Amino acid sequence: MYITSQVLVFVGLIIDLIGRCLKHKNQILFFNVTASLFYVSSYLFLQSWLGAIANGLNLIRNVWYMRLDEKEHKPVSYVLPACLVISIFVISLIIFWQNALDLVLLLSILLVTIGFAFKNVLVVRLTIIANSIVWAIYNFTIGGYVNFACDIIGLIITIISLLYYRFKHTPEQRVE
Repeated sequence: MYITSQVLVFVGLIIDLIGRCLKHKNQILFFNVTASLFYVSSYLFLQSWLGAIANGLNLIRNVWYMRLDEKEHKPVSYVLPACLVISIFVISLIIFWQNALDLVLLLSILLVTIGFAFKNVLVVRLTIIANSIVWAIYNFTIGGYVNFACDIIGLIITIISLLYYRFKHTPEQRVE
């Protein structure tokens, strides 16, 4: 089961990394949704129920956010999905609580739920960087070493794409 978990996270990483290199928020979210399917499966095989729930909620939230972005809703429209995702995770946290490390996942949910609500791709990329650090800590601690390596690779790729899009292009060429 451990090896299956690590294969699934690796496939998810490849998909996620492709998304992190793209220009538009909806493209990033689409690839993140697809990768989340593999991440959920990976954490189920690791028997990390909160990790699976966190990634499942990320998947649902990102689909919801993509729909809101497509219809160009106002920022206040993101409050309902944000509150629902955070509330469901807090309830899950209470049910599946094991130790203080579980609070790291709550931090992750808070980061991405708030950060992905912004339309600015710079904010989204900074959120992904912070979230990668949070997940790296969690994965290293639970012994998901391939997951940890994937987080570090994802962190590096996101930093590179951030630098590429922020400093290589003039302000007129940037797509936000």
